[in-house]
Amino acid sequence: MLKAFRDNLKYLSWVLWFVIAVFIGFVFVDFGGISPIAPGGPSDAAATVGDEKITYPQFQRAYESQEAYLRQTYGEGFDRETARQMGLPIQVMNELIATRILHAEARRIGLEVTDGEVQEEILEQGAFTDEDGRFVGEETYRSILRRAGYTPDSFESAIRGDLLTQKLQTVLAESVYVADTEVERAYREQVERASIRYLQLPFARFAGQATADQAAIEAYFAENREEFRLPERRRVGFLLVDPLALEPMVTVSEDEIRAYYEDNQADYSQEERVRARHILLRVADPAQDAEVLARLQEVRSRIEAGEDFATLAGELSDDPGSKTRGGDLGFFGRGAMVAPFEDAAFGAAPGELVGPIRTNFGYHLIEVLEREAGGTRALDEARDEIYSTLAAERAAELASTRATELADRASREKPADATAFEALGADQQGVEYRALEPFGRDDVVPGIGRATPFSTAAFALEAGETSQAVQVTDGWAVLRLEEIVPPRLPELAEVRREVESAVLTAAQRQAAERALEDARAGLAGGATLDEAAADLDLEVQESGQFGGDGRIAALGSQPELAAAALALDTGAIGGPMAVGNNLILFEVTERQRFDPAEFATAKEQTREGLEAQRLQLMLASLIERRREELGVRLEPSFVENFELPTGTT
Repeated sequence: MLKAFRDNLKYLSWVLWFVIAVFIGFVFVDFGGISPIAPGGPSDAAATVGDEKITYPQFQRAYESQEAYLRQTYGEGFDRETARQMGLPIQVMNELIATRILHAEARRIGLEVTDGEVQEEILEQGAFTDEDGRFVGEETYRSILRRAGYTPDSFESAIRGDLLTQKLQTVLAESVYVADTEVERAYREQVERASIRYLQLPFARFAGQATADQAAIEAYFAENREEFRLPERRRVGFLLVDPLALEPMVTVSEDEIRAYYEDNQADYSQEERVRARHILLRVADPAQDAEVLARLQEVRSRIEAGEDFATLAGELSDDPGSKTRGGDLGFFGRGAMVAPFEDAAFGAAPGELVGPIRTNFGYHLIEVLEREAGGTRALDEARDEIYSTLAAERAAELASTRATELADRASREKPADATAFEALGADQQGVEYRALEPFGRDDVVPGIGRATPFSTAAFALEAGETSQAVQVTDGWAVLRLEEIVPPRLPELAEVRREVESAVLTAAQRQAAERALEDARAGLAGGATLDEAAADLDLEVQESGQFGGDGRIAALGSQPELAAAALALDTGAIGGPMAVGNNLILFEVTERQRFDPAEFATAKEQTREGLEAQRLQLMLASLIERRREELGVRLEPSFVENFELPTGTT
């Protein structure tokens, strides 16, 4: 009865995680303390769903059950850090919330679960029956549940909820319909495959041939003016709270500096390091060993006679990584180089020439440039650095607090204009008013950046409104929206640079198309793709196999190119086609086609897969709608305890 629900891991309830955990024996072992410690008592809410609450013990049991399953899956690879990276606490909470929502929806449409159905489901679990399939008995049943922190009532109530959710899924599944045409299309996307060899010609290859005179720019703009429509823009002023300007206001005591130093000893410890450069001559053939050694000895003699080490390294060294830097390897510690090289470098004084030294790479001539002794820096040496670190932290905290206070004050006083808004920070150290020219949602905002919380805040305001404190590169900002500039068609002068760029790109593309059309004509006349590539100074590339979804390994998502290739036979030529700022000319090298007989065999299985996908979308949409309608809320203590981002719901 619950098989479909168990297969649907996204909505698998925490009770079934528990059943799985019991079945594999995990409730009897110690998990090593990975589980988070949930604050609050048995009745304290971690979240609310409408009028219902999800308590901390309910969350904790659900978390431990999923943790048990993940431990079984990942073994020693699953630890507290893995759980954190997976966002396990919020995943578990979202599953609990989804379960409550689905239960409420099931009850709303009149579904219910009988005591007999609950009993039947419990007996289907191997953990509660003996070898002959009989119930293990009341005492053993209670013992198993007690070990996992349940009473019979709480466990059976949860099983009832799982069955209720499964009944809801069954009802919803009956409304799912997938047409035969959809089934065939999905199957074709699975089985129809192609591979191509292709040439990729960048438009930029023809940059020197493209021109954009005034007449061409005006004509292009007149024909494509809508393309350059200016989106809605916002003009804002903001109060910037600068932590750097607040640093003179903070103090750091000697005791705090000392405590920081003692708590962060690793930051002030350094292993012994040397900086060296080398000339490497590789030994390609053991028979040439003596010859290579003699050549490097001659190089050493030239350096000792006054020739420049770096110049000779650039000319002679076989180490491509360092020869462009005059053989300089930078600083390195022990263990970074092979043993003979390391011993020679660490055994030499700065300025000393060592070698030739034989390693498995060949022969090296080494010059040590600098040495840094290992050890721990004294507190006196680190004091200024620690003071700066702590002062910067204090100033950042002060800036955040001051910005929050400014935002609260602006919200209360509702400044009538930019002048009144600017006056809010006029008498406060570290606060500066700045005004910006109008900018779009996706524009780079000067001094702020592109697609930042600053822009998000600006486009969430109504004219005259002020924002909460928003972190920016230079500190914290409180915004006031001064004007909303509606979308409009621009004049040529406003977008001339963009129009000129478009004209040049169009000219480059036309030139690239002519070149590839000529190449295609050559292929039709008997030339090969490799010969065409040589004529254009390009390389023939391989796509690997792809299907109708358009994901082509080296090119990314290219559904139009994939569709064009899948419409051709093996050996056919396609293109030129645009892919970004390049044109593609391709040859089909492999085609796997749709087989009606195989489709007839796989048709119903494909349909079931599509129905399951559609049911998932229906459930996700239902849960999302009900979350908004019911006003789902995570308690602040839960958000804080698990270090979730502020505003998580």
